[in-house]
Amino acid sequence: MGKHKQRGAFSRNVLLEKGEIIIISIIAAFLVSIVFVLALGENPFAAYGAMLQAVGKRYGLAETIAKATPLVIISLGLTLAVRGGLSNLGGDGQFYMGAIASICVGIYLPEGWPPIFVWLLALAAGAIAGGLWGALAGFLRARFNTSEVIITIMLNYVSLYWIGYLVHGPLQAPGGIPQTRALIPALQFPKLIQGTRAHTGILIGILAALLVWFIFRRTSLGYRIQAVGEAPKAAAYGGINTKRYMVIIMGISGAFAGIAGMVEVYGVHYRVLEGITASFGFTALLIALLANLHPLGAILGSLFISALTVGANSMQIDMNVPTSIVNVVQSLIIFFMLVMPQIKVDFMGRFKAITRKGE
Repeated sequence: MGKHKQRGAFSRNVLLEKGEIIIISIIAAFLVSIVFVLALGENPFAAYGAMLQAVGKRYGLAETIAKATPLVIISLGLTLAVRGGLSNLGGDGQFYMGAIASICVGIYLPEGWPPIFVWLLALAAGAIAGGLWGALAGFLRARFNTSEVIITIMLNYVSLYWIGYLVHGPLQAPGGIPQTRALIPALQFPKLIQGTRAHTGILIGILAALLVWFIFRRTSLGYRIQAVGEAPKAAAYGGINTKRYMVIIMGISGAFAGIAGMVEVYGVHYRVLEGITASFGFTALLIALLANLHPLGAILGSLFISALTVGANSMQIDMNVPTSIVNVVQSLIIFFMLVMPQIKVDFMGRFKAITRKGE
């Protein structure tokens, strides 16, 4: 009992320490970005004030939720992959495959089906399509030891061109625009806030976060994924087929991205068109790192990054500060998260040395 309490206290201390690093990194990133805003000849406090004001409005809040919805789901899949010792940079491609599979369900099923059944079928189709795309990269890594980083990036382009072919060819809607037919209104996700893009798909993201948390905290699957990621040789020695789990991990990770594709199509666009992802995959990776690979933290991280994007659009309109300042802030956050632990170690070492001399 005592050992269990000690372990729990240690885990809480580690989480608090990592949380402090994340908060300090965010603050430091904003402080440094002030220099860039000043270099543009603008008042940084007025600029960031405009950003906060935009997010606090009804439309800004709704846009934040809408933008965060796919990011939550993709970042959960990336969290699972990174915890399993793999790097999935194919979120965009898997998103596309899930989107096209799910739209086919919605536009080709006979009308009259209850929306809930169509949504479940579309969700399954998106998960399977994205999962197979991710599992392909996992198989190539397990079978031929090819870098999953390179493979997933390459597969992004394959899926992009495949979608381009479909929306310019067999799936193109009448009218000549490169996009599929639209979903009928009955199959579109209900809106959380009427007159905006915020939709009930965010609930799928929240449920997905709870599912991933449960997998890692309560199931043998989560334990095995963690074991393969932290100590693959020890996991293999313990009887875990690490190559098989590479395929499983990448498959599950891709399935989450495919689900995100379904949610985005049924909640926002109602059709598939080129450029639908807006580089969700790489943004979701940033969120997974920002959340310190914690499933529930992915929700907060997605809302934070989405709020930055929404606020930056308003900041550009009101203050003439380019939206690329958000990219600067995001990059600085990651930079400080990487260097802050070492800075802390060096600082504590010097502090202890000074105190010893003082004694």
